[in-house]
Amino acid sequence: MIVTSELIWQDQQHQVLFELIDEIKADHVDLSTFTRLIDYAEHHFSLEESYMQMLGYPDYDAHLQAHNKFRSELLTMLDDQGDYDVELRTTLSDFLTEWLKRHIYGVDKKLEVFIMQSERK
Repeated sequence: MIVTSELIWQDQQHQVLFELIDEIKADHVDLSTFTRLIDYAEHHFSLEESYMQMLGYPDYDAHLQAHNKFRSELLTMLDDQGDYDVELRTTLSDFLTEWLKRHIYGVDKKLEVFIMQSERK
């Protein structure tokens, strides 16, 4: 894992998540869009969770709970499997974007500070 003054791997993965969320607004959205988003979010969350465990991150449980909330929201959207009109797609995309922003600038920033101060980075 590469750690510099910024967590490069984490930032790159966040960007991919935002791009996938933006795809929800597209006219061609279907179940595969949500599946790709779920798969990538799981990849990202699993990596963060492994890293937190390896470093003994003290707020691991709260961070995991936040990840699980996002996982649950995504699965709920996938379960709907209906036709997604423009308004619904925009609402879903906006919701997920805002959630991810709050997560990144909240619990992920705390994790970043912990990692940067850790001797095991």
